[in-house]
Amino acid sequence: MPFDAGVMAAVVHSLETEAVGARIEKVCQPERDEILLHLRSKNGSKKLLLSAAAGNSRVGFTASGRENPAVPPMFCMLLRKHLTGGFITGVRQLGFDRAMEISLVSSDELGFQSEKYLICEIMGTYSNVILLDSEKRISAVLHPVSLGADNKRQVLVGFRYENPDKQTGKVNALDVTEESFRARLEADLASGVTTAADKYLISRYAGLSPLTAREIVFRASKATGTPIHECDADALWFYYHTLYGAVREKSFSPCLVTDKNGKVLDFSFCEIRQYGASGVVKPFDSIHALLDTFYAERDRAESIKRRGQDVLRLLTNASQPIAKKTELQLASLEEGKQAESWKLYGDLITANIYALKKGMEKASLVNYFDEAMPTVEVKLDSRYTPAQNAQSYYKKYNKAKSARIMLTAQIEESKAESAYIDTVFESLTKAETESDLAEIRAELALAGYGKKLDNMRRAHGLGKDRAKLKKELKPMRFVTSDGYTVYCGKNNLQNDYVTTKLAEKNDYWFHVKNAAGSHVVMVCGADEPPAESFTECAMIALFYSSERDKPQAAVDYTRARYVKKPSGSKPGFVIYEKNYTAYVTADKEKVESLCADKGKGRN
Repeated sequence: MPFDAGVMAAVVHSLETEAVGARIEKVCQPERDEILLHLRSKNGSKKLLLSAAAGNSRVGFTASGRENPAVPPMFCMLLRKHLTGGFITGVRQLGFDRAMEISLVSSDELGFQSEKYLICEIMGTYSNVILLDSEKRISAVLHPVSLGADNKRQVLVGFRYENPDKQTGKVNALDVTEESFRARLEADLASGVTTAADKYLISRYAGLSPLTAREIVFRASKATGTPIHECDADALWFYYHTLYGAVREKSFSPCLVTDKNGKVLDFSFCEIRQYGASGVVKPFDSIHALLDTFYAERDRAESIKRRGQDVLRLLTNASQPIAKKTELQLASLEEGKQAESWKLYGDLITANIYALKKGMEKASLVNYFDEAMPTVEVKLDSRYTPAQNAQSYYKKYNKAKSARIMLTAQIEESKAESAYIDTVFESLTKAETESDLAEIRAELALAGYGKKLDNMRRAHGLGKDRAKLKKELKPMRFVTSDGYTVYCGKNNLQNDYVTTKLAEKNDYWFHVKNAAGSHVVMVCGADEPPAESFTECAMIALFYSSERDKPQAAVDYTRARYVKKPSGSKPGFVIYEKNYTAYVTADKEKVESLCADKGKGRN
């Protein structure tokens, strides 16, 4: 996990300055695995988050708000009893590990002061928050641990607290000298060690995470998978010493790594270079701001995904039968291609009727309709006269012809339905709030998907009063470098609103070509905006589409008067003409820089 011993060292260093001396005014437990300490110091109020969630464990100041349960859990009540009103007297890292001790002084009911210790262990599935008394016996524990097959220590109330087990055979990463580093490396190479260099470092030195180990190897060898025996020992030691020497000197360079579309990938206490051109590195002045940003972004994506499971299930259940139906329709259409042959057989029987008679099962007939005049073998029903056999083939032809017309229309309907579902899938990727999800549910209800969603429609006042919904729609808003206001829908209801209500006939309309995406409108009236504004609008349309990950993609644009919504069509569906096409690349930073509250045009 990204939260390693180096990150813990950076957090502890910050807390030594910002938390020591602070008074604990309030203790909350907003989630089952989260403790929030409200602190007040001479520098103001802060919230210290201690999270023991398996996939989300961390410790640090947070600016994000959290809603508390109506009834606080028992662990929270115990912490309130022992910590509220107390003062933080010290913060230290336990060894060079992902564990931290907060020392406190608090008063009991009789006013007697005593020392307390709050332990926060950030260790994945084994993360924990533990309260100790003055003798460092456990007074309360978030996740009690009994002695079992996989446990080497017991973490139970009344037991004396033991630090997490040291990693056998490993040396504290901060205690390594150049001489010991080189001696151990030489001995291991002499014994025939050929493992990957990053794995080698992790196996020998405690406190290294896979990320920092790879970073050392990358800087030393310009690659992350280099075997240890192919690494230059001088370079390896230099970069090892550079990173962990900075930790000893408490000189941290927190940074966040994202992909080019802004998806968070990693974070560290030091600069990360190993991602190269595929990653974007953003430095932070504060380790707490870094952690808040990383986990907020990841939590948002996961939370929305989790809360939108009902929509996802509905779309998945709707798309599968449509795909199957389309497959069968295409197969039937393929079979119908024989219709022309049946008409030919009828024509050939009619042309040769004088040479045929009842009782024949087949006939070899010359195809006079082909210049080469080949012989065609035609099957006959011996029960019927030649004229009746001809009529039978004509009937099959006419039936297949009608079916082909009907199937073609049905296939187009199925493809349109599938395309619409794709647009809703794309809307889910843009959903950031519960309101966004509610609008998607309302859209699906209005589109006739799922009886269960009718309740959601009524809950939002969408029964017959669609005007109320339109008033509540809030599409994204941008301003180009040249000052033109731009609207962008986050779902199909907003797309319809942007295109049919906000846009006027001379405004420019943008949409990614032949793919699901947002409707984007640049408010310009009779103006002809500069080329830069067109490029920026095209980038917005591409970024908020299913094509955003492509190196380059096509975006169509035209005046809004050339965009029409057919009567009775699904939300978000339009047709357009007289369009131009721009080829652009999605740029998250550029798109985000265009977000604004005001600009030219209608507001």
